[in-house]
Amino acid sequence: MKRTLLFVLISALCLPLFAANDVVRVAATYEYVSDNSRETPEQAERTAIERAKQKALEEKFGVDVTAVTNTLITNRSGSDAQSQTNVFSLGGTAVRGEWIETTKKEVLEMAFVQGFWKIRVHIEGKARNTTSEKADIHYAFIKDVQDLESPVTFRDGSDLFLRFSSPVTGYLCVYLIDETKNAYCLLPYMSQQTGSQPVEANRDYIFFSSKYDKGAQEYTLNCANSSEQNALYLIFSPNDFTKAADHQAGKNFRNEQLPRELSYEAFLKWLSRNQTKDPQMLVCTSIISIRR
Repeated sequence: MKRTLLFVLISALCLPLFAANDVVRVAATYEYVSDNSRETPEQAERTAIERAKQKALEEKFGVDVTAVTNTLITNRSGSDAQSQTNVFSLGGTAVRGEWIETTKKEVLEMAFVQGFWKIRVHIEGKARNTTSEKADIHYAFIKDVQDLESPVTFRDGSDLFLRFSSPVTGYLCVYLIDETKNAYCLLPYMSQQTGSQPVEANRDYIFFSSKYDKGAQEYTLNCANSSEQNALYLIFSPNDFTKAADHQAGKNFRNEQLPRELSYEAFLKWLSRNQTKDPQMLVCTSIISIRR
């Protein structure tokens, strides 16, 4: 009896706390102090939330110190020394986990101290450990197909293109979320009947350009205010998936037709369901600033 009990105890201790693909609950509180005097409270809050997610993932799953990368890129160029482009890669190479769904989000404190925003946030959600390596895709959102390497600062009226390549064959989808909390489907195009864009392995793509992508829908970024931030979600998987149930959108303040849309909340629920079912799905999020 003692031997049997000892064996059961040892076996239990050897079991992992959760399997690699299990979705678990995570939470974190984070205090963010802005270093940009021109940052709006909405932009500061968004940065605080993203860093809180990163903290929650690191505390739950740890950091892969052999593959730590800087996922916050700041470009300063031209006469506008304060222009910034912030690129966030959620669940990227710096941590071993990926964010699946936000279940609770609140701002605990917000203050404007000596010309800068100080924000403390709390976030709760669902995440998954990522022990298997995902496709090493390469992408960039750019405004000029003739200049693929220079830093990008988007302005009102700038064109938007996507440069993309993957080492494996798969399926791609791109959504843009604006400050009104609407999610617009940029890829696949409105004329396509498929739920995702098939992509071949080891091929360089430039999407949103009719010159390089036959039948492409071209996009121009607009900014109704002095400055806005948009989030671009790039979703890739070697497994085919169905896009969200979006619908025909209206027109913008310039009377231009907008892409198909759905609410941001509905988009996140769709994304959470797909990530839960597909551990190989890769979600990359870029935050772009647009200035008039």
